[in-house]
Amino acid sequence: MEELQTLTEDFSRPVMERPSKPGSRPGSLKRKAAQYLGKGAGSALSKTDLKRLRAKANKMKKSSKKAERDRGIQLARQVSFAFNMRD
Repeated sequence: MEELQTLTEDFSRPVMERPSKPGSRPGSLKRKAAQYLGKGAGSALSKTDLKRLRAKANKMKKSSKKAERDRGIQLARQVSFAFNMRD
């Protein structure tokens, strides 16, 4: 009952006041890194993590399954953008 009340209170607040979780968007690179590399979604991605994600994306792009190829292309785009925006 308390959980229901806290959820109701949380959703009654405006969106801007809600506490956001790191990497909380479904397609965020941090969330994908958590899925593919086994890292936590809140930790920052290092240069090595980006290289590993790029390798994973390149492998996915060679898949025989169209859905996996498309995910690999999207992941490669995100990794490339993040790598270029680093320092």
